[in-house]
Amino acid sequence: MPVFNFSLKRNLDVHLENFFNSITVRNKYGAMAAMATVIFASVYIGWAYAKRSCKKQKKKVHAVFTRSMSVGVLHGGKLALERVIDYHRARADEASLQSAETELQDLLIEEHPDFVKLQSTIAKLEMSGKEAVAVGILETQLKRARKEGKSHVAYEIEMLLVEMHIYQGEFKKALACECLSHEEISDARRPLYKAIIFIMLEYPREEVMNCWEKFIDIRICFQFPSSHQNQLNGAATTFNEFERAVKMLRNDINEAHGKQIKP
Repeated sequence: MPVFNFSLKRNLDVHLENFFNSITVRNKYGAMAAMATVIFASVYIGWAYAKRSCKKQKKKVHAVFTRSMSVGVLHGGKLALERVIDYHRARADEASLQSAETELQDLLIEEHPDFVKLQSTIAKLEMSGKEAVAVGILETQLKRARKEGKSHVAYEIEMLLVEMHIYQGEFKKALACECLSHEEISDARRPLYKAIIFIMLEYPREEVMNCWEKFIDIRICFQFPSSHQNQLNGAATTFNEFERAVKMLRNDINEAHGKQIKP
């Protein structure tokens, strides 16, 4: 196991937990869309240290983990904290990663799937290098949900597919997902994922910034008025850190797939 700087690691966890505790969201899409943080720089430093330490590991579970943790940090708040927790659980019990495929299938056949658990489960599949397995299961269940007229379930499953396609380096496939075109839904994941994909594909900075600003606008709508100005002040200083983290995520994806992913 890598030797972590536990003081730095504790600081990372505290930053994430404190930020999540300071956020209140108002609807189901706000609750699902964990926010990018105004303390991104502090989180970024701790995450980058842990990420570089993980690269020394020979086991694939440790080598590929960094992609899902990277996206967790980009989301910020609760999801990022859960990614850290999932990683430490995985290190202690790698059998939990092996059971993730069955867990994913079981969750998807429920009448009312728990999409928070689903998001954690697909991250476990990414950690164990089974992105293709996850994509196959999700695509099958997406077709089923659409056939049965379960539009909300289909929408959420496709959002999970977007994340898995990003892990695979299939950015154009991720961008083609229908859920990213639903502008009528106030879901911060949509502009966030598009901003990530646009950076990966080297779109003009203006287009990336447009998505980022939409993400910030939706995020602010989910805040109580008392925190509105603080979020506005912080938003102006986080984009560069966000962009740097996405580019590091791209490097992790390149390493995981043993190839240079080009736009």
